[in-house]
Amino acid sequence: MPELPEVETIKRGLNKVIVGKTITGFERRDMKVIQFEPEEVIGSEITEIERRAKILIFHLSRAVISTPQELRVEKSSDHIKISPPPTRMSGSRDGKVLLTHLKMTGQLIWEENAGETAFELKKIRPSTELRTATQRVAGGHPSPDWMAKLPNAYTRAIFRFDDNSVLFFNDLRRFGYMKLYKTADLDLLTELKKLGPDALSDKLTVEYLMRKASKIPNRKIKQFITDQEIISGVGNIYVDEALFYAKISPLRPVREIKLIEWQRIKGSIVKALELGLKYGGSSEDTYVDAFGNQGTMNDHTKVYRHTGAPCPDGCSGTIKRIVVGGRGTHFCPACQI
Repeated sequence: MPELPEVETIKRGLNKVIVGKTITGFERRDMKVIQFEPEEVIGSEITEIERRAKILIFHLSRAVISTPQELRVEKSSDHIKISPPPTRMSGSRDGKVLLTHLKMTGQLIWEENAGETAFELKKIRPSTELRTATQRVAGGHPSPDWMAKLPNAYTRAIFRFDDNSVLFFNDLRRFGYMKLYKTADLDLLTELKKLGPDALSDKLTVEYLMRKASKIPNRKIKQFITDQEIISGVGNIYVDEALFYAKISPLRPVREIKLIEWQRIKGSIVKALELGLKYGGSSEDTYVDAFGNQGTMNDHTKVYRHTGAPCPDGCSGTIKRIVVGGRGTHFCPACQI
């Protein structure tokens, strides 16, 4: 599934096109994937999109609206639409959050005008001018759906906005989800409160890492870094790269790691993730970013999926692949000690 750089890239793309818009219609097509009632989001404005680990968080706010008799409500099954769009008035506002996890095959596809698109899957990252001209914005896992007319059999939800644009949530294998919570306090949410500090946050310090390591001294460093309750957002690609930068073997138990090595590890995690952001993520399997572009991080990896290649740092070693904690792991046994 997408890691921190991929989900962050999707978040930044969607922030450009749906923040500030009001939801005037919602269609729920799958009760397993979409775990809330349509009327709970109708009339809400998307005020912000943020990310925690690999989860997208849509902040919703709904103000006092026009009286019910002034509105026309169309309701059929799990599809609700209000017209004309609710009129915003001053006064109290409710705060809700919509958690979205794309898991293995999730997609978020926004269309400026539903059914009319100039979208095409791009292998070269476009210029700002091309992005501006794109009428369909998408993020997640590409398939023929990216170019097909939507909705289709894999569409699990449809959001309609006050400017007539539409956001589709597609999921082929139905592992993803959307959950609504009636609170803006993210620390209360089950999916978030067990997560460790974000890998790019100021809360991830060397002191924090050493304190956590002291409680599980026999844990291998690769398993330690990819434990989402210790550090959130780091997955298989970026931990292999980070440990290569730090010259630390993925097999080292954390009890053996010294202060200076923890400092290198922390800096290397940040370096690996920032490179992932710079190159739009890794198009591992089927990932593309929020504008339909395949990430190019795989063109810049040092060890990940380079089994049998000479060490890029010229140490005379050869990149080896092993399995650590059930994950394919790439490293140079000559210089990572």
